[in-house]
Amino acid sequence: MAEEFYSGVLGAAIGRVTDEWLDVLLWGHQITLQKRPSEVLSPEAQGKRHFGVVLPWPEWERLAERLRNAAVAFLEQPSVTLRGTPQEQAKFYLADPSHNVIEIKAYRDVTAVLGYPKE
Repeated sequence: MAEEFYSGVLGAAIGRVTDEWLDVLLWGHQITLQKRPSEVLSPEAQGKRHFGVVLPWPEWERLAERLRNAAVAFLEQPSVTLRGTPQEQAKFYLADPSHNVIEIKAYRDVTAVLGYPKE
């Protein structure tokens, strides 16, 4: 289930695969998915634990639209806040089949919000 979510829904490439884990390559990063179904916690037991990625604005827009069109369930719908300011940002939240929360963001001006990259 997790392999299909990361590859089919999010577009990750599948890397190394063993009986115990597999690697997915997503947005230039490696995520190792452990095959331990007995350790999967309910969303309530996990709390606010999540990981996130910052995408370029046009890529974030394309992904949000593709996921909407595919009727993917969002934990929090795509939205844009602080419009027209240097801190303008877009984000949405998803959960994978193991209930890991994924925050996907974009910033109009990453330097203004996060202070990097400095040129």
